Amino acid sequence: MKKITHGQTTKILMLEDEVLFNQGDEANKAYMVVAGRLSVEVDKNAAGYMGDGEVFGELALLLNQKRSATVKSVKPTELIEINKEGLELILNSASGIVKEMILKLCEELSKRTEFQKVPFTLEELNSKVDCENELITKLARQIFYRLDKSTSHVE
Repeated sequence: MKKITHGQTTKILMLEDEVLFNQGDEANKAYMVVAGRLSVEVDKNAAGYMGDGEVFGELALLLNQKRSATVKSVKPTELIEINKEGLELILNSASGIVKEMILKLCEELSKRTEFQKVPFTLEELNSKVDCENELITKLARQIFYRLDKSTSHVE
């Protein structure tokens, strides 16, 4: 794994089959996949994959929790890593209501059970994030989609 740091962010170049972090590790960074593919394992069982443009690791970071999964590269992968201070700076650049919505989504996703519902609609979220910067908008929408996907079978 090769790392190149610039300010609050670090570019990470991973080879195939390298572990980024393990379930139970302390969380002090969030990530965005620039190019490549990562596998996600929970309790040593495959839980999914992440690819280009996906943001992850923000839940544990924002909520001061331990990593809920192990993440490793499936093929050579390029990531952007942002430290907690950098993520908080970005989050604090959002309007108060958008920041509150993002944190609420994070909290709901972290305690997700199959019978819970998303606390607001995508339309409500979109109406608030349209005037925010691109990263805030992407972060809010991606967390919403993960939360919505976890309850898609609930009516």
